[in-house]
Amino acid sequence: MKKKFIWSIIVFVFLIAFYDVMFRTKTVTYVGEDENWLIKINASIVELNSSYRLEVQYKGNEDIELVNFNIHPHYETGLPTLDENGYYLYECKDDCNYHDKDSKLLLFIIWMEKNHSVENMDFIELEKKK
Repeated sequence: MKKKFIWSIIVFVFLIAFYDVMFRTKTVTYVGEDENWLIKINASIVELNSSYRLEVQYKGNEDIELVNFNIHPHYETGLPTLDENGYYLYECKDDCNYHDKDSKLLLFIIWMEKNHSVENMDFIELEKKK
């Protein structure tokens, strides 16, 4: 009788862990800003597939000619597209490199304003929101 009870508990815990890994959606949001930029990352894991959306908003008054950024650690990025609301967007929808373990991430951004020949650089700390 005691062995059956112990095995029942083990199976129950295993089923809960299996459900948590396979069927629950886990999400995380990172946010950061400085005088020039507002950054937001929304990432999620559904089953074993991860995805994320990165929104980058320029807060300055100049027109931007070029923007490129990299997030450390573990987020893959590429060249963002500019949407109609003035946000630079980068999305990874399938089999993305995802990170949610650290409470802070570091974004390195390079941009060039139109009619200026100098590239600007900045580091922005992104904090995990609860």
